[in-house]
Amino acid sequence: MIKEDVKLFLIATIINFFSESAEFRGPHHPHRHYIPQKDGVKLTQDKNLLHDAEHIQEDLGDWVTKGSARKLTPEELEFHYFIVHDFDNNTKLDGLEILKAISHTLDHGEEESDRGGRHHADDSHTATEEPLTDEEKRLTEHYQGVLVELIDQVLLEDDTDKDGFLSYPEFVIGRQREKKNKPQQQH
Repeated sequence: MIKEDVKLFLIATIINFFSESAEFRGPHHPHRHYIPQKDGVKLTQDKNLLHDAEHIQEDLGDWVTKGSARKLTPEELEFHYFIVHDFDNNTKLDGLEILKAISHTLDHGEEESDRGGRHHADDSHTATEEPLTDEEKRLTEHYQGVLVELIDQVLLEDDTDKDGFLSYPEFVIGRQREKKNKPQQQH
C-alpha cells in the first residue's frame, strides 16, 4: 500500500511540475527549435540545443529585450540555458528539469509539422489538440525513450559526484572536457 501511495505521489508531482513550470515563462512564438537526436552528440555538448538564442529569448521573457539573446556569447547562452531550466533554483538540474528543457524544443519545434496542422492556437496562446492517433502515440513513446536515454547519458558522464543532479560546475567541466577532446568540431 505504501508503494502505491509513493507511486501516486510521484506521478502527481511530475504532472504538477510540468503544468506549473509552463507558468514561469511567457507565451512562445511560432518558430522551429532544434531537436536533439539519439545518435547525435551528448546533450551537454549539443551546440545547436544550447545555443538556440530564440529558445533562450522565449525562456528569459521580459528579462531581456527582443533580439538581445542573439547578441550573447556562446558561454552566456549556455549559462542562461542552464539557469532558466533550473526551476527549483538549487543551481542544479535534475532529470526532470533536463527533460522539461528538451521537451520544450519538441513541443514547439514539431507541433505544426507532426500534428499535420491539427494543433490549434487562439490569440491568447492557449492550445487545444485532437486525440493522438495510434501512430502519434507510438512516436511519442519512441521519443520519450530516446529522451530518457539522452538524459541518462548526461547524468552518467557528467554528474561526477553521482548525486543525481547536474550542477553548473559539472555542466561547465563536461563542456570543457568535450571541447578539449574534440577541437576539430568547434565552429
